[in-house]
Amino acid sequence: MAALLTCFAAAGARAEHVDVFILAGQSNMDGRGKKSELTGPLAAYAKPRADVKIAYSNSTKRGPYASNSFVPLEPGYSVPPGTKKPGDSAPPFTLPGSTFGPEVSFGRAIADAMPGKRVALIKFSEGGTTLRADWSPDVRDALYDQFLAFTLASLKSLTDRGDTYTLAGMIWHQGESDASLPPGEYQRLLTRFIARVRTDLSATEMPFVIGEVFDNGKRDRVRAGQRATSAAVAATYFVSAAGLNTSDAGTHFDTPSQIELGQRLARALKTRASVEPPTTAPSR
Repeated sequence: MAALLTCFAAAGARAEHVDVFILAGQSNMDGRGKKSELTGPLAAYAKPRADVKIAYSNSTKRGPYASNSFVPLEPGYSVPPGTKKPGDSAPPFTLPGSTFGPEVSFGRAIADAMPGKRVALIKFSEGGTTLRADWSPDVRDALYDQFLAFTLASLKSLTDRGDTYTLAGMIWHQGESDASLPPGEYQRLLTRFIARVRTDLSATEMPFVIGEVFDNGKRDRVRAGQRATSAAVAATYFVSAAGLNTSDAGTHFDTPSQIELGQRLARALKTRASVEPPTTAPSR
């Protein structure tokens, strides 16, 4: 009996409270930043951060590829274009890979602001996907169901080991694929999406941060909808993409901009306020 009690006491001593942050969206959330470019002033972001854990998965559209558990945060939890589905005849793809999203700098900034606390990220993302269909809570077995299942399974893995958790915030970066929606529709869809996420995760007051899509001159309705949603929905904040650069013709943030974006997203959660940064581009 004494040995059994000792065992239970040891298990209890290992249990901790975790502040969990959820990250979801399409390709700029999945991330097209390049690990190979994390040099010079950005070199620290190339190293694993043992005190921040991440659970990652993409969807069945091109995967799923997943971390399968919470692992130390580092670049590479992203599935770049051209990656074949598991089992396809192609060179094997393994995680962590060569690209990353805003989680790398977001997780570090959040952890630095919360000394002594355990921080965990749950990231579910898939490039080239729409809110009107792929992420719609009404479409069964599509991204919303997969996102919810992965998030709940990841949270259960914490409680299964005796930990407790707080859903401390959610980051959303998506909208490039919804540029053709009529005026006001993206706001309507995003407002409903936020309500469903909060309800389905039993986190009705969870802070929600919306990252702005890059302004290529064709996404004004989405950008307006993002800003309007943050103004109308309680505990919802907007993070501007002003001054950020892309590595292509106006869609995917380049490596320095992914780092800057993650920092802005973290700042919004830390201050519980929208972030309107200067329009100067981040330095390489």
